[in-house]
Amino acid sequence: MNLGEFKQLLETAPDDTDISSLLPVKEVVKVIQPQMITEIPVEGAVANVKHCCNPGDIMASLIACKRYYEITGRKIRYLQQVNHAAQYYPGAVHPTIDETGTNVTLNKRMFDLIKPLVESQEYIDSFEPYDGQEVHINFDTIRGTTFVNLPHGSIQGWLFYAFPELHGDISKPWVFLKEQKQQIEEVTKNKIIINFTERYRNNQILLEYYFLRKYAPDLIFAGTETEHFKFCTKWQVDMPLLKTNDFLEVAYALRSARFLLCNQSWMWNCATSLGTPRLLEVCNYAQNCLPFYGPENIGYFNQISLEYYFRDMYNRTMNK
Repeated sequence: MNLGEFKQLLETAPDDTDISSLLPVKEVVKVIQPQMITEIPVEGAVANVKHCCNPGDIMASLIACKRYYEITGRKIRYLQQVNHAAQYYPGAVHPTIDETGTNVTLNKRMFDLIKPLVESQEYIDSFEPYDGQEVHINFDTIRGTTFVNLPHGSIQGWLFYAFPELHGDISKPWVFLKEQKQQIEEVTKNKIIINFTERYRNNQILLEYYFLRKYAPDLIFAGTETEHFKFCTKWQVDMPLLKTNDFLEVAYALRSARFLLCNQSWMWNCATSLGTPRLLEVCNYAQNCLPFYGPENIGYFNQISLEYYFRDMYNRTMNK
């Protein structure tokens, strides 16, 4: 029926004519309400958690996994989907791709890098690829079905909104390492780790990092070779690239370092989960890594704050 025919019908049809079948049907989106997940029966001593996120979200989600273990006594079998298509803002540069060059949340290489760190935690039974296994807790409900205000607000808090009893204190560490010193810690002892990716940056105000040149002997860069090259070339800072075998070694490197200077990234989430002192360039359009929660967790938007906080943290950690 075209518009003219519909108009004629309205003018000539009786008042009680039912025209509902002629109107467009609006698609109904099913919204999943927050779940009290610890009340759902699970057979056995292990609960399966499904997630299809990137490494930063994995680190953030471990606080909810820890809380589930504390309440139920069941360890977590973390089922991470590999090569799940990623949805970033237009123009985002992200190094994690699949065999076709498509951005994904986690590829096989990244899975293998983070697996030792996740499985090192007492509350984790195993970290495995998701391949259709039974799912007891679906963390993916935070992406489009349970409203958590993503991508804004605390990245750790998204799961707390979806699963209320899994909330935790994000000002305190929830990832713990063996007390025994590791060889990688000698590399970063008394060093400041620098980590800047090409995404989730502060593009509101031009921040400059030339001032880091005078601190160069105390600096070491952690990230990809491309990120290291671009940062050092742009800001003319001469510092080595940290070489590690996996993300568990990165965590030990962070433990030994004086502090971390970075943007919103996996590295910040790892440092936060460990309680490592950190100084954050806050993204102005998607602020989900939140500074000023807990001790030694500072953030900045402008140059004056950046240089003041860096100098202050540098001086206070001189004899760490």
